[in-house]
Amino acid sequence: MKTKLLFAAVAACFSIQAGAQDITLHGAVQFPDEHVFTRTLVRFQELVSKYSGKKINWVLHKNSELGLEKQYFEYMAQGKAVDYAIVSPAHMSTFSKAAPFIDAPFLFRDLAHWNKVLDADLLKPVADEINQKAEVMLVGYAGGGTRNIFVNKPVKNMVEMKGLKVRVQGAPIWSKTFSAVGMAPTVIAYNEV
Repeated sequence: MKTKLLFAAVAACFSIQAGAQDITLHGAVQFPDEHVFTRTLVRFQELVSKYSGKKINWVLHKNSELGLEKQYFEYMAQGKAVDYAIVSPAHMSTFSKAAPFIDAPFLFRDLAHWNKVLDADLLKPVADEINQKAEVMLVGYAGGGTRNIFVNKPVKNMVEMKGLKVRVQGAPIWSKTFSAVGMAPTVIAYNEV
């Protein structure tokens, strides 16, 4: 029996085979050593090792060696190849229709608003649905950071954004959001930003 944990919103997933003597866990990340996602997974490994009291062999596959975030979540749900990773909620939509909304740009006003939502456990129904349907458990949340729009000319209001090209990550909610305000989104892979 496998239990999988996911540290999402990007998120880190973790799976342990019950009763196993030697534990080897495989993680996956799209980025090199210095990227914050990779550093977060290394810290995750340190904390799990410290508090589990067990000898764990960690194998962290970097630089998209095992594919992209979408595949990482699929692998975890299938119980193969990846035990923990940082994954965008957009890639959980097969198991939860609400999960991609967590990834919506500009959903939270600021860090205080984000923390208030987490403190109130308002995302628990989404996490419970993912655990029930995918057998992947969210063990934490991390914000994607501040959202900025950079343009080559001054923009003073929303009307002036109409038709502007903007590069967005592959989550459909990003393209839909920027299209809704009249911009022209183009999808690029997150690791190409």
